[in-house]
Amino acid sequence: MNTDVGAGLEELLAVPYVMDVQAVRRDDGEWVCRVAYDELPGCVAEGRTPFDALTRLERLRVELLTEMHGAGVVPPAPRAPLRI
Repeated sequence: MNTDVGAGLEELLAVPYVMDVQAVRRDDGEWVCRVAYDELPGCVAEGRTPFDALTRLERLRVELLTEMHGAGVVPPAPRAPLRI
C-alpha cells in the first residue's frame, strides 16, 4: 500500500480505505445512508439508498485522490481495519 507522492494514480485509487457507514435522520425527519472515508478530508456522501450513497462516495473519492495526485499532495494512509 503506497500512498507516497511518487505513487501512480492507479496505485493511489487502489488503496483500501476503511469506510464508515451510518443511517442518519436529517433535520427534515428523512432517514438517509451516510458513508465516509474518514481519512480523506470531506469525503462524505449521503443517499436515500446505500447504493446511491456508495456511488456518490466513490465518485468523490476518485475526484479527491486525482486532485491530490495532480497537486503533488500525499494522501493520508488508511487506518487498519478492526480485527475481531
